[in-house]
Amino acid sequence: YLDDETFAAMLSEAQKYIGYPYVWGGSSPATSFDCSGYLSWVINHSGWNVGRQTAQGLYNLCTPVSSPRPGDLVFFKGTYNTSGVSHCGIYVGDGRMLHCGDPIGYANLNTNYWQSHLYAYGRLP
Repeated sequence: YLDDETFAAMLSEAQKYIGYPYVWGGSSPATSFDCSGYLSWVINHSGWNVGRQTAQGLYNLCTPVSSPRPGDLVFFKGTYNTSGVSHCGIYVGDGRMLHCGDPIGYANLNTNYWQSHLYAYGRLP
């Protein structure tokens, strides 16, 4: 799992973009981000090299975990009309995630909306 230093680096990178708008297909600070573009950028600037992944692609890279730790990824289905994983975020602990909503920010995972779409938590290799 992510040690505190690795999570701190990931969180520091992720927090730089709080308030950026959601842009479909966006994958860099220059264009802003969509959910998977945001996570791909943050992950690639926090010690991994995974390229530009879709939400499903990020899920496929991860090992599923039942007890998430800060720095694990959280995945959702059915947030829009697509098959497979449709949304993703970074689990930050205390039932919260940092994700590219509109705008990028924190969200409480214990709401009816997120609980109804929750698919899995995953740990990066």
